[in-house]
Amino acid sequence: MDIRNQDGIYHISLLNGQARAILIESTELVQRAMDTHRLSRIATAALGRTLTCTAMMASMLKGEKESVSVQIKGGGPIGTVLAVAHGDLSVKGYVDNPDIDLPRTGKKLPVGAAVGKDGRMTVIKDLGMREPYIGQVNLVSGEIAEDFAMYFTASEQTPSLVSLGVLVDDEHVEAAGGLIVQMLPGATEAAIASVEASVGMFADISGTMKEYHLEGAVNQLLLHLEPKILEKRAPRYRCDCSRERIERMLVSLGAEELQDMIETQKGAQVDCHFCLKRYKFNAEELSTLLEAARIREGQ
Repeated sequence: MDIRNQDGIYHISLLNGQARAILIESTELVQRAMDTHRLSRIATAALGRTLTCTAMMASMLKGEKESVSVQIKGGGPIGTVLAVAHGDLSVKGYVDNPDIDLPRTGKKLPVGAAVGKDGRMTVIKDLGMREPYIGQVNLVSGEIAEDFAMYFTASEQTPSLVSLGVLVDDEHVEAAGGLIVQMLPGATEAAIASVEASVGMFADISGTMKEYHLEGAVNQLLLHLEPKILEKRAPRYRCDCSRERIERMLVSLGAEELQDMIETQKGAQVDCHFCLKRYKFNAEELSTLLEAARIREGQ
């Protein structure tokens, strides 16, 4: 399928610096995820919303090697929803049950029912420090945008408006996008009121992206808030797995585990959850890794 390279993330100043917005068009990103994992429509919507917001969060990181991971476990039939994004805006993710299908009860896909709300959203930020930052919030609805808004408010003490949307048919992502709006310190009551009055305009973000795309969406959604574009970047779906990384993972399992693989399985097979690439190791290759594990353990 030929997909136009139209994705992008804008960082936008609003109301003369009293608020900020992050606006993303993520249609191609979500299409890549759908194609990679052969996602159902509901799984595409759930993972697509999560990838979209995680990409926006990654765009706030300072270093390209810094990362943010978002894990959603709501107890629903889709299982775990996981997205990882780095400061260079490479994004990847997966869901436990990519084939999930539930009957509609209205016009929208039942994402909340698929995800569930009996659980938590966990956000892990690796900022290159000794320990990563970990924040957790209980899920509000499983619809994902509301859950991210709760995370920003409760865990980062930054009340935020969050809108996420994925418009999808059986094989094609028609549009996907997201918007985060946050008030900045010193904002006036009038500025806060202006943003709050705009909530209804932000509701159908995927419909706006389908009709206007990223540049047009700035005016459609934010013109009355005096937008000033500060930065534009491009996210992409990309898995950073490699044979070398898998080898390091196997060594980290320890000599005893590797010895058992050699004796009982005569090799090993490791599948990447994010891109479904398969790595195979024969007994001889595992023996080399076993020696590395023994050296590491001081044997």
